[in-house]
Order: sequence, then structure tokens, then C-alpha cells
Amino acid sequence: MRYSLRQDIAVEPVIAGWYGWSYLLPPQTLARFVHNRFNRIVESYLDDPQVHAAAVRQRRMHGGPWIHAHEHRDAIEAWYRETAPRRERLDELFEAVRRLEEDILPRHHGECLDPVYQELPAALAGRVEVFYGRDNRTADYRFVEPLMYASEYYDESWQQVRFRPVTEDAREFALTTPMLEYGPEQLLVDVPLNSPLLDTVFRGGLTGAELDDLAERFGLDGERAARFASYFEPTPAASEAPAPASGSASGSSSEEDVLEYVGHACVFARHRGTTFLVDPVLSYSGYPGGAENRFTFADLPERIDHLLITHNHQDHMLFETLLRIRHRVGRVLVPKSTNASLVDPGLGGILRRLGFTDVVEVDDLETLSCGSAEVVALPFLGEHGDLRIRSKTGWLIRFGERSVLFAADSTNISPTMYTKVAEVIGPVDTVFIGMESIGAAASWIYGPLYGEPLDRRTDQSRRLNGSNFPQAREIVDALEPDEVYVYAMGLEPWMGVVMAVDYDESHPAIVDSDLLVRHVQDKGGTAERLHLRRTLRL
Repeated sequence: MRYSLRQDIAVEPVIAGWYGWSYLLPPQTLARFVHNRFNRIVESYLDDPQVHAAAVRQRRMHGGPWIHAHEHRDAIEAWYRETAPRRERLDELFEAVRRLEEDILPRHHGECLDPVYQELPAALAGRVEVFYGRDNRTADYRFVEPLMYASEYYDESWQQVRFRPVTEDAREFALTTPMLEYGPEQLLVDVPLNSPLLDTVFRGGLTGAELDDLAERFGLDGERAARFASYFEPTPAASEAPAPASGSASGSSSEEDVLEYVGHACVFARHRGTTFLVDPVLSYSGYPGGAENRFTFADLPERIDHLLITHNHQDHMLFETLLRIRHRVGRVLVPKSTNASLVDPGLGGILRRLGFTDVVEVDDLETLSCGSAEVVALPFLGEHGDLRIRSKTGWLIRFGERSVLFAADSTNISPTMYTKVAEVIGPVDTVFIGMESIGAAASWIYGPLYGEPLDRRTDQSRRLNGSNFPQAREIVDALEPDEVYVYAMGLEPWMGVVMAVDYDESHPAIVDSDLLVRHVQDKGGTAERLHLRRTLRL
């Protein structure tokens, strides 16, 4: 008998006690989030848990700085007290960055910066470069990121995973609540996120002895080892396994071309035997009442040749999914990053420290051969609060004679750009475009990284918007596709774990996307706002 992880068991990444995502992995950004956001959330909660309890019940408060596990005050207070000594090192790094930004660099206005290196706090000495902007007056800096990861401030012992059953599609917002064991059905395991032990968990097919050995290597015994074993189920022998659903990615012939919308911004494609997965966020299965017509982890093929990430936001770069599929992935394509700043840590470095070994950074309009297809990185403007962030790209994949653009949340704020892009890349047959036209204020993601908080008016003006109807219309009119699909809207219920979007029919994003669908259809094309699973022609 062999055993594999049940399809209804989530394995959630945890960093420093919080739901793990990309800005919590580099130590310099983790220090800012812990000091500027997480500590304040916990201290507010401990001061008055009922305020948090009331807030999470109000729709308009969704996604705010509230702890959802409001009934577990004692556990949260004990955890916060016990981990205080470990946070001191992050506080040291936070203070070093603060001194550089607020005390040291502002004293220099054009003269040589060599003396700055003698003033650097110990936490940053030898790990940053300082320089002037083009005005030759404003001093700035960048991290030498590999040295930050090699420092004492990058501590893999902060990393854990939490096993828990998924019981319904609508998942609770996770980014503001400490990731503790809140009930007997949950299990928190100390393990670096890049550990091969996690690949063993997700690969499955374990004998009983191998499952026992795995529990021991996770440091589990007694009741905790038994709880861990309960998350696994017998794997049917090959002769007993049910036949895959017709047309599913795992059930199709390896020679059959397929394009599958998975949900949110995730799309699976297979072309002449080569497989692609874009912006992977997958749902779970195996529990009563789950939505029908879903593409879940069980539908993935054994091998994903090329994984493509458009940008470094939680709903496109989801650690929870990335860890679960890591053992299947060949090469990862990411946008090239050159900033190494607090707001734009290198995406390639993050993925490598997450355990991916073949990561390729691609620059604007660079073309790569990927098995049977070609991949081109296209410029991605907007949706990042007017910050200098380079880690974003749209992916154009040429499947033989047919080309498909995954534009993600690109915003057409430069109306002539796509006309110029079209002159370079030629015809585009299918466009996927996000239209969350009223996004969160920029501080919702980036606030802890600012040197000074933005005033409310400025913050609200710099929202993380996708394209509205006029902007999206100009994109499709420039590229002239015959198919347009609106995606990346956060419509799927399982996206609530990292998103806080509530729609009704009057919401601008729904109105804008309806207008785009009608515009394309009026021109004789195919258009649809996607939801749940959708099989499309390739």
C-alpha cells in the first residue's frame, strides 16, 4: 500500500509566523513588514480583540489590518511574547535601513559618496551600493541581494508550513493573521520552504515506512505524527485508478494541444507535447460542496516544462501553489529585475531560494525558444502604484502559427505603446487581460516599504489598477486579436486567501469588462469574462 497527500489538504507557507509570500522572503523586506505592519496588527489586536472581531464581519473592512482568529487571544499573545527575542535581529536590520535612508543619505547632495561606506551600519556594510540619481543630487542605494540572503538576517528557521483540511471554496483572507495551530485539525511543521522533504510530501506514492520516516524527519512523534499521517490516503494501484476526465490536462493525450483556463490569472497550455503554466494559483478538491468545473492540482500533468510568472504580486506569485508543484516544474521564466530595492526585490533570487533551480530572467521583447513554442516578454506598465518596479512582464507565447498574450494586469497608461509593440511582434490571435479597474491603494501592498507614509489623497490616487474599458479597448484595437478573454479578476472563491475583492453588477470592474466583451463581439470576435474552468481552442 502506498500513500499520497489528500486533495483537500492545504499546505500553507509560513515565514516569521505569517502567511508566506514573496516580500517576506528577502530579509530586508521581511524586516519592514514585521516592524511596520505585523507588530502593529498584533499589538492592536491584543489591546482590543473585539475591534478585530467586529471588523472582519464587515464587508467594507475586508482585507484590512485585522486578525481573523479573534477567539485565540491567549495563543497569539503567547506566540508574540515567545518570538520577541528572535524579532530583535529583524529590528536591527530595520533600524540599519532606516538610518541609511533617513540619516546618512540625506546629508549628501552631490559630493562624492565614498565616505558613506564608512558610515554604514554593520547590518548593511558590504551589502549595499550607494549612488546618485540622474539629478546628481539625490542619493539612493541598492542591496547586493545574494549577500543579504547569505547574511545572519536571512534565517530559514523562521520558515514553516501549516497542514490543514480545506472544507469550502471560499477561503479566509490570510495575510493579516498569525499562522498558528488554531485547532486539532491543523499541524505546524518546522521546515525550510526549499526543503526536498516538501517535494516528497507532494510527490506522494509513499510506503507506510516512508511515511513514518517522513514524520520523524519533520520532528513529529506521538499524536502529532498520527495527525500528519491522517492527511494522507491510500494511492490506488495503476490498474485501479479512475480514468482521467475527458479533455483534462492529465487525461489528454500527450500529443493533444490544449489551452485551459484554470482560474484567476492561471492558464495551462500544452502544444506538441510541451507544457506551460502561467501565474499558477490552483484550487483544492475532495471536500463536499466544492464548485464543479474546476481545474485543480489533480488535473495537472506530471511534468510542467515551463512555468511563467508575470509579476510579483501575491495572486500571481503564490507560494502555496508554487511549493506544491515545484517537483513537477522544469524551467521558470520571470521578468528581469535590475533594481534590487526594497520595493522591487529580485524575483529570480526569490524563486531560487524557494527551491527552483532553473530560473531564467527575461528582458523586454526578448524571445526564448521553449520546446515547441516561442516565448516573448512584452512591456508591462501600470498596476504598481507608480513605483520603480521592473519585475513585471506580459508573456506572448507563439504556439506554431497561433499567438497568445497573457497581459496580466497591464494597464494601457501609455496609449501608443501597444501600437508600437504590434509593429515589432506582429499579429496576436488571443489576448488574456486583467480588468480589476479599481484596485487597492498602493500602500495595501507597498506601505511597509515606504520611507514615509503617503497621505491618504496621494495613496488613493496611486491605486493598483488593471485596465479600464478605454485602456483595454485600445490594447485590443492595437493588437487586433480574434479572441479576447478577461481574467485575473479575483472572481474565484479560493482567491480570498490573498485578495479582498467584493463585486456586484455595478462594480466598475464588472461594468468595464462587460463593455470590453461587447466591444470585441460587435467587431465579430470572440470575447468572454472567464470564471472557474474553461477549455479554449489553441
